[in-house]
Amino acid sequence: QLDEIVKKYPTPFHLYDEKGIRETARGLYKAFSWNKGFKEYFAVKATPNPTILKILKEEGCGTDCSSLTELMMSDRCGFDGSEIMFSSNDTPAEEFILAKQLGATINLDDITHIEFLKECAGIPEKISCRYNPGGVFKISNGIMDNPGDAKYGMTTEQLFEAFKILKAKGAKEFGIHAFLASNTVTNEYYPTLARTLFEVAVKLQKETGVHIKFINLSGGIGIPYKPDQEPNDIRVIGEGVRKVYEEVLVPAGMGDVAIYTEMGRFMMGPYGCLV
Repeated sequence: QLDEIVKKYPTPFHLYDEKGIRETARGLYKAFSWNKGFKEYFAVKATPNPTILKILKEEGCGTDCSSLTELMMSDRCGFDGSEIMFSSNDTPAEEFILAKQLGATINLDDITHIEFLKECAGIPEKISCRYNPGGVFKISNGIMDNPGDAKYGMTTEQLFEAFKILKAKGAKEFGIHAFLASNTVTNEYYPTLARTLFEVAVKLQKETGVHIKFINLSGGIGIPYKPDQEPNDIRVIGEGVRKVYEEVLVPAGMGDVAIYTEMGRFMMGPYGCLV
Protein backbone atom coordinates (compact mmCIF):
# COMPACT_ATOMS: atom_id res chain seq x y z
CA GLN A 1 0.00 0.00 0.00
CA LEU A 2 2.77 2.42 0.93
CA ASP A 3 4.52 1.89 -2.40
CA GLU A 4 1.30 2.99 -4.11
CA ILE A 5 0.67 5.93 -1.76
CA VAL A 6 4.15 7.44 -2.22
CA LYS A 7 3.59 7.60 -5.99
CA LYS A 8 0.83 10.13 -5.33
CA TYR A 9 1.99 11.87 -2.13
CA PRO A 10 5.65 12.90 -1.74
CA THR A 11 7.30 11.97 1.55
CA PRO A 12 7.57 12.88 4.36
CA PHE A 13 3.92 12.68 5.45
CA HIS A 14 1.82 11.47 8.34
CA LEU A 15 -0.50 8.55 7.76
CA TYR A 16 -3.50 7.94 10.04
CA ASP A 17 -5.71 4.92 10.58
CA GLU A 18 -9.26 6.32 10.58
CA LYS A 19 -10.85 2.98 11.45
CA GLY A 20 -8.61 2.63 14.51
CA ILE A 21 -9.40 6.18 15.67
CA ARG A 22 -13.16 5.66 15.33
CA GLU A 23 -13.07 2.26 17.07
CA THR A 24 -11.11 3.72 20.01
CA ALA A 25 -13.60 6.60 20.40
CA ARG A 26 -16.52 4.16 20.30
CA GLY A 27 -14.82 1.85 22.80
CA LEU A 28 -14.28 4.77 25.19
CA TYR A 29 -17.92 5.87 24.97
CA LYS A 30 -19.07 2.29 25.52
CA ALA A 31 -16.81 1.94 28.60
CA PHE A 32 -18.40 5.05 30.15
CA SER A 33 -21.95 4.52 28.82
CA TRP A 34 -23.12 4.01 32.44
CA ASN A 35 -22.66 7.78 32.95
CA LYS A 36 -25.42 9.77 31.25
CA GLY A 37 -23.42 12.98 30.76
CA PHE A 38 -20.09 11.40 29.76
CA LYS A 39 -18.03 13.27 27.17
CA GLU A 40 -14.49 13.00 25.82
CA TYR A 41 -12.85 16.37 25.08
CA PHE A 42 -9.94 15.40 22.82
CA ALA A 43 -6.68 17.12 23.77
CA VAL A 44 -6.14 19.18 20.59
CA LYS A 45 -2.46 19.72 21.50
CA ALA A 46 -1.93 15.98 20.91
CA THR A 47 -2.78 16.28 17.17
CA PRO A 48 -3.89 19.76 16.08
CA ASN A 49 -5.22 18.57 12.72
CA PRO A 50 -8.65 19.71 11.44
CA THR A 51 -9.34 16.43 9.58
CA ILE A 52 -8.69 14.42 12.76
CA LEU A 53 -10.85 16.82 14.82
CA LYS A 54 -13.75 16.41 12.38
CA ILE A 55 -13.53 12.59 12.62
CA LEU A 56 -13.63 12.82 16.42
CA LYS A 57 -16.55 15.28 16.28
CA GLU A 58 -18.50 12.70 14.26
CA GLU A 59 -17.80 10.21 17.06
CA GLY A 60 -19.30 12.55 19.68
CA CYS A 61 -16.09 14.04 21.07
CA GLY A 62 -15.45 17.64 22.04
CA THR A 63 -12.10 19.45 22.26
CA ASP A 64 -9.77 20.33 25.12
CA CYS A 65 -7.97 23.57 24.20
CA SER A 66 -5.04 25.34 25.82
CA SER A 67 -4.35 28.21 23.38
CA LEU A 68 -5.98 30.79 21.15
CA THR A 69 -5.14 28.79 18.00
CA GLU A 70 -6.75 25.63 19.39
CA LEU A 71 -9.91 27.58 20.28
CA MET A 72 -10.03 29.05 16.75
CA MET A 73 -9.47 25.63 15.19
CA SER A 74 -12.27 24.08 17.28
CA ASP A 75 -14.62 26.87 16.26
CA ARG A 76 -13.73 26.52 12.56
CA CYS A 77 -14.20 22.73 12.73
CA GLY A 78 -17.77 23.26 13.91
CA PHE A 79 -17.53 22.54 17.65
CA ASP A 80 -19.95 24.67 19.66
CA GLY A 81 -19.24 26.07 23.13
CA SER A 82 -20.68 23.08 25.00
CA GLU A 83 -18.14 20.89 23.17
CA ILE A 84 -15.06 22.96 24.13
CA MET A 85 -13.08 22.93 27.39
CA PHE A 86 -10.46 25.65 27.81
CA SER A 87 -7.63 25.08 30.31
CA SER A 88 -4.50 27.17 30.30
CA ASN A 89 -2.02 28.89 32.57
CA ASP A 90 -0.45 32.34 32.26
CA THR A 91 -3.43 33.16 30.01
CA PRO A 92 -3.56 36.35 27.92
CA ALA A 93 -6.84 38.31 28.12
CA GLU A 94 -7.68 37.67 24.44
CA GLU A 95 -7.78 33.91 25.08
CA PHE A 96 -10.25 34.21 27.97
CA ILE A 97 -12.33 36.65 25.88
CA LEU A 98 -12.54 34.25 22.90
CA ALA A 99 -13.28 31.25 25.15
CA LYS A 100 -16.14 33.20 26.77
CA GLN A 101 -17.45 34.41 23.38
CA LEU A 102 -17.49 30.84 22.06
CA GLY A 103 -19.30 29.66 25.19
CA ALA A 104 -16.46 27.24 26.06
CA THR A 105 -16.20 25.89 29.59
CA ILE A 106 -13.30 27.78 31.17
CA ASN A 107 -11.19 25.75 33.58
CA LEU A 108 -9.22 28.02 35.94
CA ASP A 109 -5.74 26.88 36.84
CA ASP A 110 -5.06 29.38 39.60
CA ILE A 111 -7.12 31.29 42.16
CA THR A 112 -5.67 34.62 40.91
CA HIS A 113 -7.30 33.95 37.52
CA ILE A 114 -10.76 34.65 38.99
CA GLU A 115 -10.25 38.40 39.26
CA PHE A 116 -8.41 38.55 35.92
CA LEU A 117 -11.22 36.66 34.14
CA LYS A 118 -13.84 38.91 35.76
CA GLU A 119 -12.02 42.04 34.54
CA CYS A 120 -11.33 40.91 30.96
CA ALA A 121 -14.35 38.76 30.06
CA GLY A 122 -16.71 38.46 33.04
CA ILE A 123 -17.51 35.36 35.10
CA PRO A 124 -19.61 32.84 33.11
CA GLU A 125 -22.47 30.87 34.68
CA LYS A 126 -20.62 27.58 34.10
CA ILE A 127 -17.03 27.38 35.36
CA SER A 128 -14.44 24.78 36.31
CA CYS A 129 -11.41 24.81 38.62
CA ARG A 130 -8.28 22.69 38.39
CA TYR A 131 -7.41 20.85 41.58
CA ASN A 132 -3.97 19.79 42.77
CA PRO A 133 -4.17 17.69 45.95
CA GLY A 134 -0.38 18.03 46.46
CA GLY A 135 1.84 15.38 47.95
CA VAL A 136 2.72 12.17 46.12
CA PHE A 137 0.17 10.34 43.98
CA LYS A 138 0.31 6.59 44.60
CA ILE A 139 -1.47 3.53 43.32
CA SER A 140 -0.95 -0.04 44.47
CA ASN A 141 2.09 -0.73 42.28
CA GLY A 142 4.00 2.36 43.36
CA ILE A 143 4.33 6.10 42.96
CA MET A 144 2.73 7.48 39.79
CA ASP A 145 3.84 11.08 40.00
CA ASN A 146 4.48 13.94 42.39
CA PRO A 147 1.69 16.55 42.11
CA GLY A 148 3.24 18.38 45.06
CA ASP A 149 6.06 19.47 42.74
CA ALA A 150 3.70 20.55 39.93
CA LYS A 151 2.83 24.17 39.37
CA TYR A 152 -0.64 23.43 38.00
CA GLY A 153 -3.90 23.62 39.90
CA MET A 154 -5.26 24.89 43.20
CA THR A 155 -4.62 23.52 46.68
CA THR A 156 -7.57 22.08 48.63
CA GLU A 157 -7.98 25.34 50.59
CA GLN A 158 -7.81 27.45 47.41
CA LEU A 159 -10.38 25.25 45.68
CA PHE A 160 -12.95 25.76 48.46
CA GLU A 161 -12.20 29.49 48.51
CA ALA A 162 -12.43 29.73 44.69
CA PHE A 163 -15.86 28.04 44.62
CA LYS A 164 -17.18 30.45 47.28
CA ILE A 165 -15.84 33.50 45.39
CA LEU A 166 -17.16 32.28 42.01
CA LYS A 167 -20.58 31.52 43.50
CA ALA A 168 -20.72 35.05 44.96
CA LYS A 169 -19.80 36.44 41.52
CA GLY A 170 -22.72 34.67 39.83
CA ALA A 171 -21.42 31.27 38.71
CA LYS A 172 -24.16 28.63 38.91
CA GLU A 173 -22.69 25.37 37.58
CA PHE A 174 -19.32 24.05 38.66
CA GLY A 175 -16.78 21.49 37.53
CA ILE A 176 -13.61 20.02 39.01
CA HIS A 177 -10.61 19.04 36.89
CA ALA A 178 -7.30 17.36 37.76
CA PHE A 179 -4.31 16.05 35.89
CA LEU A 180 -1.97 14.17 38.20
CA ALA A 181 0.08 11.82 36.00
CA SER A 182 1.00 11.48 32.35
CA ASN A 183 1.04 8.46 30.01
CA THR A 184 0.12 5.89 32.65
CA VAL A 185 -0.06 2.28 31.47
CA THR A 186 -2.19 0.88 34.29
CA ASN A 187 -5.94 0.35 34.65
CA GLU A 188 -5.77 1.78 38.19
CA TYR A 189 -4.94 5.41 37.41
CA TYR A 190 -8.41 6.75 36.56
CA PRO A 191 -10.28 4.93 39.36
CA THR A 192 -7.70 6.12 41.93
CA LEU A 193 -7.85 9.70 40.63
CA ALA A 194 -11.66 9.51 40.50
CA ARG A 195 -11.84 8.60 44.20
CA THR A 196 -9.69 11.62 45.10
CA LEU A 197 -11.89 13.94 43.02
CA PHE A 198 -15.23 12.42 44.03
CA GLU A 199 -14.41 12.71 47.75
CA VAL A 200 -13.42 16.37 47.43
CA ALA A 201 -16.55 17.03 45.31
CA VAL A 202 -18.83 15.69 48.05
CA LYS A 203 -17.15 17.97 50.64
CA LEU A 204 -17.29 20.96 48.28
CA GLN A 205 -20.99 20.55 47.57
CA LYS A 206 -21.75 20.19 51.29
CA GLU A 207 -19.60 23.10 52.43
CA THR A 208 -20.13 25.65 49.67
CA GLY A 209 -23.65 24.70 48.55
CA VAL A 210 -22.70 24.86 44.86
CA HIS A 211 -24.06 22.47 42.24
CA ILE A 212 -21.26 20.32 40.87
CA LYS A 213 -22.25 19.48 37.31
CA PHE A 214 -19.18 17.59 36.10
CA ILE A 215 -15.88 16.05 37.14
CA ASN A 216 -13.14 16.04 34.51
CA LEU A 217 -10.56 13.26 34.90
CA SER A 218 -8.44 14.97 32.23
CA GLY A 219 -5.82 12.86 30.40
CA GLY A 220 -3.03 10.62 31.62
CA ILE A 221 -4.23 7.32 30.15
CA GLY A 222 -1.26 6.29 28.05
CA ILE A 223 -0.19 3.75 25.46
CA PRO A 224 2.47 1.02 25.59
CA TYR A 225 5.76 2.12 24.03
CA LYS A 226 7.59 -1.09 24.83
CA PRO A 227 6.74 -4.64 23.72
CA ASP A 228 6.59 -5.94 27.30
CA GLN A 229 3.95 -3.37 28.38
CA GLU A 230 0.32 -4.46 28.60
CA PRO A 231 -1.96 -1.85 27.00
CA ASN A 232 -4.67 -0.19 29.10
CA ASP A 233 -8.07 -1.86 28.97
CA ILE A 234 -10.60 0.96 28.69
CA ARG A 235 -13.48 -1.35 29.69
CA VAL A 236 -11.76 -2.23 32.97
CA ILE A 237 -10.94 1.47 33.54
CA GLY A 238 -14.55 2.57 32.89
CA GLU A 239 -15.85 -0.14 35.23
CA GLY A 240 -13.34 0.91 37.91
CA VAL A 241 -14.55 4.51 37.75
CA ARG A 242 -18.21 3.37 37.87
CA LYS A 243 -17.55 1.39 41.06
CA VAL A 244 -16.00 4.42 42.80
CA TYR A 245 -18.83 6.68 41.50
CA GLU A 246 -21.40 4.36 43.09
CA GLU A 247 -19.44 4.14 46.34
CA VAL A 248 -18.78 7.87 46.79
CA LEU A 249 -21.07 10.12 44.72
CA VAL A 250 -24.36 8.19 44.59
CA PRO A 251 -24.79 7.89 48.43
CA ALA A 252 -24.12 11.66 48.67
CA GLY A 253 -27.04 12.35 46.32
CA MET A 254 -24.68 13.29 43.49
CA GLY A 255 -25.62 10.57 41.00
CA ASP A 256 -26.26 13.23 38.33
CA VAL A 257 -22.60 14.35 38.01
CA ALA A 258 -21.25 14.00 34.46
CA ILE A 259 -17.81 12.47 33.91
CA TYR A 260 -15.49 14.06 31.34
CA THR A 261 -12.15 12.91 29.97
CA GLU A 262 -9.47 14.75 27.97
CA MET A 263 -7.45 12.02 26.35
CA GLY A 264 -4.93 12.72 23.62
CA ARG A 265 -2.27 10.06 23.30
CA PHE A 266 -4.68 7.20 24.05
CA MET A 267 -7.03 8.36 21.26
CA MET A 268 -4.37 9.01 18.63
CA GLY A 269 -0.98 7.54 19.54
CA PRO A 270 -1.40 4.05 18.06
CA TYR A 271 -3.06 5.29 14.86
CA GLY A 272 -0.54 7.63 13.25
CA CYS A 273 2.86 7.14 11.69
CA LEU A 274 5.45 9.27 9.97
CA VAL A 275 6.44 8.02 6.51
